[in-house]
Amino acid sequence: MPKLPKSVVIEGRRFPTWALGTNARKQLINLNQVEAHIEELKVRLAYQSSVRQLCQAQLREALPQPVARCPKQGKSTLRIRYFWHIVPKAFAEATLPSDPSKLDLHTINASNLYRAGDRVLLYVKGYGAVGWGEVQDDASTVQQYLSLRRCVPSLSAALPASALKPYALRHPTRASQRLPVGANVDGVLKALAFIPLESE
Repeated sequence: MPKLPKSVVIEGRRFPTWALGTNARKQLINLNQVEAHIEELKVRLAYQSSVRQLCQAQLREALPQPVARCPKQGKSTLRIRYFWHIVPKAFAEATLPSDPSKLDLHTINASNLYRAGDRVLLYVKGYGAVGWGEVQDDASTVQQYLSLRRCVPSLSAALPASALKPYALRHPTRASQRLPVGANVDGVLKALAFIPLESE
């Protein structure tokens, strides 16, 4: 039988445990077990609620930006999406820097993560931001690739994490991560001596 306290308070009255009958002791044990289970459920509910909030935040981050309507043509177009993508360090050291060219998304573990038109900033842990490109479709293979637009001349020239704060950015914490809406994307591209494709 579980250990009981020396006394209990029931409906405002304190009773010594030794004075309780057998049935009262059994019900006290049942009550303690139910209350312990309720506390366990509260902890689990709090955890699941925090997970739900995290999933909601990640869902919002993964959604496309609101549709912007062109006032002249009256046509709807999606805003360009910008992402961080962490490039495997070994791959970067063996392959980068690279002249602007096609980069197979499979080689950087990025297949099926992006859509055509997305702009992807490449990040190498231990170095920083090393380049960027635009996701494009390859009609001949029905595959996607990253068309590199700029790449630092050497990995040592990467923009380190410590230099990202002025652009309302921080280093990515996941393999693929959407840049926040308020980030100064053009600023960070210029800091890397990149040339933005267009004025957003």
